[in-house]
Amino acid sequence: MKKDKERVVVVGAGMAGLTAAAYLARENFDVLLLDKNDRVGGLVGTFENKGFFFDSGPRAVVNSGIIQPILKDLGIQWDFVRNVISIGIEDHLFSIHSMDDLQEYRRILIQLYPENKEDIDQIIAEISRISEYTRVLYEFDNPNFVDLKHDRAFIFRKLIPWTFKFLNALAKLHQYNVPMEDFLKARTTNPSLMDILIQHFFRKTPANFALGYFYVYLDYLYPRGGTGVLSHLLKEKILEWGGEIQLNKTIVEIVPSESKVIDSEGKIYPYDHLIWAADLKTMYQRLNPLKLDATTAAKVKAEAQRKLSSKGAESVFILYLGVNRPPSFFQQNGGEHLFYTPSRQGLGAIKQEERIRILEKFDQLSKAEILAWLEKYLTLNTFEISVPVLRDRSLSPEGQSGVMASCLFDYEITQRAEQAGWYDEFKEFCENRIIQILSESIYPQIEKDILFKFSSTPLTIQKISGSSEGAITGWSFETPLPVINTLKDIPNSVLTPLPNIYQAGQWVYSPAGVPTAMLTGWYAAQRVMKQTKKMKR
Repeated sequence: MKKDKERVVVVGAGMAGLTAAAYLARENFDVLLLDKNDRVGGLVGTFENKGFFFDSGPRAVVNSGIIQPILKDLGIQWDFVRNVISIGIEDHLFSIHSMDDLQEYRRILIQLYPENKEDIDQIIAEISRISEYTRVLYEFDNPNFVDLKHDRAFIFRKLIPWTFKFLNALAKLHQYNVPMEDFLKARTTNPSLMDILIQHFFRKTPANFALGYFYVYLDYLYPRGGTGVLSHLLKEKILEWGGEIQLNKTIVEIVPSESKVIDSEGKIYPYDHLIWAADLKTMYQRLNPLKLDATTAAKVKAEAQRKLSSKGAESVFILYLGVNRPPSFFQQNGGEHLFYTPSRQGLGAIKQEERIRILEKFDQLSKAEILAWLEKYLTLNTFEISVPVLRDRSLSPEGQSGVMASCLFDYEITQRAEQAGWYDEFKEFCENRIIQILSESIYPQIEKDILFKFSSTPLTIQKISGSSEGAITGWSFETPLPVINTLKDIPNSVLTPLPNIYQAGQWVYSPAGVPTAMLTGWYAAQRVMKQTKKMKR
């Protein structure tokens, strides 16, 4: 350990760990970033297959007044394009360019469900209202990244008036802090309409989050070269400022009483400060309470019970396709980023009641019965479809297109198929059924032009990211959240019961995503800096 600098070990080189490491390296800390994978980025990555480039995690990123300011604050220049979101239901398609397009959504819903016109009018009005409150939250870049000392005019003319609007918006949004399912049941009796509005969100997603997402769709950006460019740029800055990154390092033990972590090969990494930017269940499972005082040990035990008894959110199944069709075909059929539902019927009981039945009786059911349920689930689901070449023409060979189609998917059912010994068959069934669905709907006869296919499941995601239950956005809303979930408290989301140990990433605040991960990485770094200054006084 270097004696003239505070040693900070960051575990997890996802967007949170990269952000924390970059800020600390810039401030001349002795930074070591460790990750169990052979690359940085965690879920945020871009990879190549036969000349086609695909994004392994989010299809695009939501700025949220956070990502661009952080990158600018770190002196990182990046080239991006606006990412246009489209919504499709059966043969009805529209793109979202402004909040005015909400009326097109209304028109389509009424055309699909004419008997529910009054319900739809009320729901659309509330989407508009909540989206306006969401717009207030995003109106300015996060104040943490504004140079307030040298822009006093901004403070008095814009920031202070906005602060009052911000607090009002938070209060209004809090009134909608109920599960989306409950919100819709109070406004319509049509289960299909409810499904179409919510089945691309996680179960029990708060209404204030889901209803405001129509505005969030306008805030999507896509880095040229793919989403993985973001992690690469942060990695370069860490190395430029003297930070160290070691990959293929799996931490198996944390010993806070001795300020050290140990990897799977027995190598010891001492630290003055530790930032855990990986799965929190893993952190508490590998934490050794040796020689902790009684008070701290009790707090750690209670926190461990909270985390380990909670459940990760739903995961996803992702189908990757190389297609011998030009980008223009996909531009005309939904564009670069589409949320597409092939049937107005909606999932109904298939999503919850039948899923629970399948899980409870998995070992008693025949393979045919399970696949019959799976076929219905895929047929009536909503797919998030991304075509990277429509944002960056260098991401596919000339005249061809890479396509990703994903849907929310259950980790436990996938795991049970693996345990039963037919995981590969399970995967292939999903791949073929999704291709068939797309060929019979949004992309006619696409199966004839597929050059190759492969997929990732919740088990793949768990293996790559280390996330519990293969979750892609942290904790499930179906059980009490074991982390902070209010905006005003997010600075404290990085605290743990242990001195000199902080947490960051998608697991420390809910709901989560790339902006949350990066912001908590920044907060964790700030805590380390603040604590170091106190110790030097």
